[in-house]
Amino acid sequence: MKIDPVRKQQYKDTLRALLQISSPSGRERPMTEHLRKLAQPLAQEVFYDNYGNLLVHVGGSGERLMLCAHADELGYWIRSISDDGFLSATKIGVPDKCVEARQVMVNGTIPGVVGTKAAHLQTPEERLKLVNPREIFIDIGVSSRAEAEALGIGVGSYASPVCNYMEMHDPDLICCRALDNRAGCAVLIELLRHLDPAALTCELWLAFTLQEEVGLRGAAAAANYLCPSRMIAVDTVPCADTPGMNWKRDLPVQLGRGVVCSLSEGMHPMNFIHPDMEARIMALRDKYDIPLQPLSVCGFSCSTDALGSTIQGRGIAGATLTIPRRYSHSPTELMHVNDAMAMLELLTRFVTE
Repeated sequence: MKIDPVRKQQYKDTLRALLQISSPSGRERPMTEHLRKLAQPLAQEVFYDNYGNLLVHVGGSGERLMLCAHADELGYWIRSISDDGFLSATKIGVPDKCVEARQVMVNGTIPGVVGTKAAHLQTPEERLKLVNPREIFIDIGVSSRAEAEALGIGVGSYASPVCNYMEMHDPDLICCRALDNRAGCAVLIELLRHLDPAALTCELWLAFTLQEEVGLRGAAAAANYLCPSRMIAVDTVPCADTPGMNWKRDLPVQLGRGVVCSLSEGMHPMNFIHPDMEARIMALRDKYDIPLQPLSVCGFSCSTDALGSTIQGRGIAGATLTIPRRYSHSPTELMHVNDAMAMLELLTRFVTE
């Protein structure tokens, strides 16, 4: 597959802009508003459903197809403010190993630090323990509750790790927090930007969904609202091609080897790709020589919006396409742009043939 360098740069620019925005689960509106402004001039209609998902009607006729990408990320919610201005926080999906000593943005604009006890003051036992979830706090550099409240911070405020965008020695390798799932959202925006609606062979809708990281909830609501015949979840997937992992046995996915088509996902319950969707995706792969990595069974708890949406209504023929990422659910996720371009090519062919 030949990659257009101009379109690749456009994708990177779109992705970098999305990565600047903070939108943990439950506070996705800053992200969906940015996406709405991008989509509005390019689509027939753009609106929010009752749940808050952003729905984009691209056009076309025939069977209704929903492509969805979740707009939320991992982060923190503020549950109280101490008299001396420290914010007690609850983590949203952040792995225990990645909680402490992190720079964050509160309410998207206010710098803060997830505090940690100085190593010099820790007992040997404390150095081996993870932080107690009830003891997470954020330091925003104020000395009273009143100062924090004057900044607009209160119970229900949110925080996420700072945007730490970095290109590696190979500039096609991008490291940043929240590539899951800014990478997928950027693919759908670029698909919309370059599609000719007259070429569509389906009635195409894009859904930027909420609260995927806390239960795949937005996709279920979007599927019930749109009642599509088919859907594809657009997301990212862990890859195990690093030291200490047996990627060939446990998770045969590598960075830079193409888009991943999950033939099943989740553990309890499992979700399997619809056979007609699988056949069409593989036929397009072969016809256009699109780099694609089939993933038969992920032996870990990896689920996407497909699990939450395909069993809604009268049932939906579903599939999952993902971009490989290293260091999943950490502040240093790593992806290869060419894998996103392979996904973009596959989706373009899927909706126009």
